[in-house]
Amino acid sequence: MIAFITRMIEEAADKSEEQGKAKYKAYFVNPKRRPYERYRADVDTNLMVDGYEYVISEE
Repeated sequence: MIAFITRMIEEAADKSEEQGKAKYKAYFVNPKRRPYERYRADVDTNLMVDGYEYVISEE
């Protein structure tokens, strides 16, 4: 699941930074998707390692 979420966010970020941030927020900031919160730390690590840290948002 971690790899899938990471890939979805990175693919969106490859299209545009705004799309990457929107996808990240859809998984981790949107209250309807809170079940994914348990994957957030690992996804954040993958995004940082892959050079996509700019999409990580706390909002």
